[in-house]
Amino acid sequence: MEQQDPYNDMVEQAGVHSQAQQGNLLANQSKQLQYQMEDVEKNLAEAQLDVEETLTKISHLLKQDVLKTNEQGILEWKEITDSKKRILTDEGVDKIMQIMQSYINKETLLSNFDEKMISRRMLEFSLSFSALIFLKYEVFFRSPSMLECKEILQERINQKIEVKKMTAQIFKKDFDEEQVEKETLSELEPRMDYEIEKIKKEQTKINLREFEMIFTQLKALVESTHNRAWKGEERGSLRRHFNISEVIGGKSPVPQQKGGMFGSWGRK
Repeated sequence: MEQQDPYNDMVEQAGVHSQAQQGNLLANQSKQLQYQMEDVEKNLAEAQLDVEETLTKISHLLKQDVLKTNEQGILEWKEITDSKKRILTDEGVDKIMQIMQSYINKETLLSNFDEKMISRRMLEFSLSFSALIFLKYEVFFRSPSMLECKEILQERINQKIEVKKMTAQIFKKDFDEEQVEKETLSELEPRMDYEIEKIKKEQTKINLREFEMIFTQLKALVESTHNRAWKGEERGSLRRHFNISEVIGGKSPVPQQKGGMFGSWGRK
């Protein structure tokens, strides 16, 4: 009977042990890679469906905040310095943001709309939003405060006095600025309430002129969100990415058939 060489047995056992270690190492590396890819897929899906950045930007734009570079060279939102330039009230901003949140969300992105549905929803949005603004513009759009009205009125009085002064200089007439100011104020006093109300209406109308541009910008954002859901394209995009990741990660997107060696060659 032929005796086995102990040296060959040791070499063979060492080879088997080495192969087992390599197999375990590859299996661990494969699991780690799979976990990493799953995290990447999750983060990608969350980023693709995350609309908070868009909604935050809309909120800042409605408040007319300004992007400025800070000391570290990073862009950040700053509140508008002159509150008199604000177009919308805080209530108006809050209400518009509620409306935008109901249209710009992941539920809309993951919907399945055809062209007719998108057109119908956009028409409904346009009509409803316009009607709301028309019926509640006094709530949505900012009117000047009493202090602002006073400043505007004082500026108009000064301009009126300046015109009379210039007229006197042109026609070489005597001009008593103090007397002219008294006369101007005396004329204004009986209709002070009327002038204040007139200023408030005028300033509100100036703010209302911004409505068309605000509406156009918001409509474009809502329409873009709906277009991403055209024929379920957003869902399809995520699904395609997951399938590609599964193939790269060593997982098959198509279930394998059970059976013998040739069981996976095709389906009957």
